[in-house]
Amino acid sequence: YYVKIDNARISKNESSDGVINFRSSEPYLYKLEAVNATGDKAEIEFGASRELHQDAFIKLDIQPFRGVVGWSEVSEDALPDDVAEVLG
Repeated sequence: YYVKIDNARISKNESSDGVINFRSSEPYLYKLEAVNATGDKAEIEFGASRELHQDAFIKLDIQPFRGVVGWSEVSEDALPDDVAEVLG
């Protein structure tokens, strides 16, 4: 899956009275519309250790049951055609 970063949709992952959000231990949480290589869409939540660059394209590494386990920034030219149509 791929996403385009929208920093308006970021939230801080803070503990609340000792209660920890187990979905991600990262300080920043993104909840964005993601698109896979065939153009299917899904809303995906993932964490990052820092605020990501606005409008950057991110390739998400997803595993069943675990969700997003990693990500990497990619250029717009590296996007599959169906993804570029939706996110571009």
